[in-house]
Amino acid sequence: MGSCPKSPKGIAALTLRVSFGLSLLFVGIAHYMTISAFSGMASDGLGALSVFGMLWAYVMPGLMIVGGGLLAVNMYHNVAAWCAGLALGSIPAGMLLKPLLSGVALPDVMPAAINAFIWLLVYMMVMKCCCCSSSTGE
Repeated sequence: MGSCPKSPKGIAALTLRVSFGLSLLFVGIAHYMTISAFSGMASDGLGALSVFGMLWAYVMPGLMIVGGGLLAVNMYHNVAAWCAGLALGSIPAGMLLKPLLSGVALPDVMPAAINAFIWLLVYMMVMKCCCCSSSTGE
């Protein structure tokens, strides 16, 4: 874990990483607390793939919890990156699949997709600024 940073950049990176990790963790917990409504929303509009949407509604919050928790405590960066990335990346892909499969209006899913892309941008910033100390990308 190490000691507390002393530079402004280090302090900002620590704050960003912990805040993002905890936020992701809390959103995952909130999804499990309302799993019935969340699974219905996740599977709605997926047509024949609604079963996969319902299954993913149970997996995705777990990925958020694991990824966010690991980021918050600054451990297992590869696992944290995979968990958080899969969870967050699945949101815009799933939302934008709904108009293709069941005729859901595109304007109805765009706000959620755009919101998820904002989360992905912050995720990328956290990974770049706070977790990757080598230039090899490992």
